[in-house]
Amino acid sequence: MAGTASKVLAAWRKKSAGDARALLDELSNNLRVLELVLDDGVSLGDVVKDLSTSEYDRLLREGFNFSALKRKRIARMASLDSTDLQQWQGKETGALIDAIYGKLKDIKVKFPHTANSSKYRWNVRAQNIRKRIWLLARHLSA
Repeated sequence: MAGTASKVLAAWRKKSAGDARALLDELSNNLRVLELVLDDGVSLGDVVKDLSTSEYDRLLREGFNFSALKRKRIARMASLDSTDLQQWQGKETGALIDAIYGKLKDIKVKFPHTANSSKYRWNVRAQNIRKRIWLLARHLSA
């Protein structure tokens, strides 16, 4: 799943320029960091500093339209029915990107202070972000 998302983001990046390309680079890098945690067993504490939101923050300040990456809404997909991604069907691209970065910021802020708390399941949160990036990649490639 993640390998395919990386390939799709890389292909979409080649078609993009400027701000969109910078955002897709950042998303790809964040996906690679999450893969280290989820697939390679690296501790989230060792790589949380490598998660980046700087391009997203810059574009947000500049009023960038994140839905401009793909103007169509996220398509209805039977494979999403009865999953936690079902809620994203029919929503705008920008809403999904905002959600991805909101969750990344959550990890960056909360993890250093609550890493050992049983209240948080950090790998589940990382997996949820990865799934949303996968959905974004699938949406962009459709």
